[in-house]
Amino acid sequence: MSVKFKLASSATQESIERLLGTLADRGLRADRLFPTQKRQSLARIFVIRSPKANVSAVQKALEPFGSEVEYVEGEIKRKPLG
Repeated sequence: MSVKFKLASSATQESIERLLGTLADRGLRADRLFPTQKRQSLARIFVIRSPKANVSAVQKALEPFGSEVEYVEGEIKRKPLG
């Protein structure tokens, strides 16, 4: 399963490192969804790809960071057309 989250533009580099450390302490590794992106709006989107990742656990871990986290979302189930 994968879980995505986006950090607010107000999040400092120090708080990003603390946030990623908090996830790592729980065995969850977050990577930038677009690692080479220069646009801040896209560069602040992260993804956790792990069988242990679920939305509620990630939300709980990120709760202390408050408004520095814009959203947390799970995988989107898609249906083929036709």
